[in-house]
Amino acid sequence: MNDTLVIDELRFDLRRSAKRKTMGITVDRDGFLILHAPMDVPQPAIEQYAREKRLWIYSKLAEKEVLAWPIRMKEFVSGEGFYYLGRNYRLLLVDTSEGSTTPTPLQLHHGRFLLRRDEQEHGRKHFIAWYTGHARPWLHHRVALLTDRIGSAPTSVRVRDLSFRWASCGQDRSLNFHWRTILLPPRIIEYLVAHELLHLHEPNHSSKFWQRLERAMPDYQSRRQWLDREGGRFYL
Repeated sequence: MNDTLVIDELRFDLRRSAKRKTMGITVDRDGFLILHAPMDVPQPAIEQYAREKRLWIYSKLAEKEVLAWPIRMKEFVSGEGFYYLGRNYRLLLVDTSEGSTTPTPLQLHHGRFLLRRDEQEHGRKHFIAWYTGHARPWLHHRVALLTDRIGSAPTSVRVRDLSFRWASCGQDRSLNFHWRTILLPPRIIEYLVAHELLHLHEPNHSSKFWQRLERAMPDYQSRRQWLDREGGRFYL
């Protein structure tokens, strides 16, 4: 018996079985979460168990990402590379005397990210704000394009920090995307959009879910495998 459980931004495939004696959580290779429970455990007890395991879950999700790619913290110095829609752009620090070309703390101009030198210590904050601001219209547009193909529309599309998850589908039928999503190549973002739109039809990762996704996006498996293999490179 399969169902879906959402705790904060974590979505579990809830699988009850008469053969189970205890509860347990599996984090699969794609970061999908499966919560196993006996048939007779009440829903509140399952939800409490999932909440108590959140720290462990986040550590496992982080571990998968860190093991996939050795993470080096970005430095906000000239020459550092930052991704946007799958392309790598070099950063250039500019003096405030060059304010005519940098009216805002950060912008993408002629193939370079320009960060005002007087805002260098706040570089991470400015990049997150820039990515978030550019992700919103881009994702709204892609959701609109894929809505007809998938046959379902969300109540809203939000861009936020989802910790170690790329995207999630809320119980209120909203779609949530990590601001980091906009770093990925467009075809990979489209896979994430299609994946979450399908959850409006099929809340868990059943065989029916993957069959419907394949009909909507025949090459979804190659996109999914690419994200699993390469996604760890796209961080801030």
